[in-house]
Amino acid sequence: MKLYKARDSWIVTNDESSLWFNRRSLSIYTKQEPITDQFLSSSAWDAVFVSNIYGYIGQVQIVKDGLNWLIFIKNQQLACEMSNGHQIYRITEILIQPFDNFDEESDVKTNPSSNNKYELKCIEELRLWYQETQCFYYSSTYDLTNSMERSYNYDNNIPLWKRADDRFFWNRQMLSKLINQAEKENLDTRWIQPIIMGYLNECHFQVDEQTDVQLIVISRRNSHRAGVRMHCRGIDEDGNVANYVETEQILWTGNNIMSFIMIRGSVPIYWSQPGIKYRPPPKIDRKFIE
Repeated sequence: MKLYKARDSWIVTNDESSLWFNRRSLSIYTKQEPITDQFLSSSAWDAVFVSNIYGYIGQVQIVKDGLNWLIFIKNQQLACEMSNGHQIYRITEILIQPFDNFDEESDVKTNPSSNNKYELKCIEELRLWYQETQCFYYSSTYDLTNSMERSYNYDNNIPLWKRADDRFFWNRQMLSKLINQAEKENLDTRWIQPIIMGYLNECHFQVDEQTDVQLIVISRRNSHRAGVRMHCRGIDEDGNVANYVETEQILWTGNNIMSFIMIRGSVPIYWSQPGIKYRPPPKIDRKFIE
């Protein structure tokens, strides 16, 4: 994929189609044909190549009435190739660009408001979060948000984002604008890429000369009530517990697949406790520690 910046649009293009972000109207749309470099560099668009990318994560708005920011996958690393051919990638670096018409250098210099400084600081921290944690994964062909058991009941012809488990679909809110449009309009939904936060590793070994085995471990962190322990404990009104993680072990040998699920999370009652020590004792109530 390639990212271009035109006079009034950001344009992402691949070999089959293109994704357009209009910087004036803040609208998003797709085109069902690839866009050539010659077309983009013509006087009509005057587009400039920005970077090679691997996908679109979504958009965020840090402060009320602030800028909208577009987040793309800039670099990735192959984390696992499953025995059935599906490839899973770890996101190693992201690219963040302002959706609105905005010149970062000139705006910060002419309007050095606290909001601008705070916004840019948050954007930089978001970039570093992806880069330093190395715990965001995706696959364009395999549903990482669902376990093998849950995936077994889904039609593989349904797009990944439609069958994704919302609990582990970490960028769903960031893609909400694109998803809402996809449900109303004829939009190429291949641009909607679910991402999970967690851990993934795999290894291969042989039981005997004829039996190859692949062991995969996938941990999915719930996007609801995902705060650190001292700030988020117990359960909420929707039944989500704090710091919930689902870990799946997949054992693959020939045509045989075995999956084992383990879950962990905060005690599922209304309770709170400041800090990480055993004192003061927990309070069984509905008061949440901010």
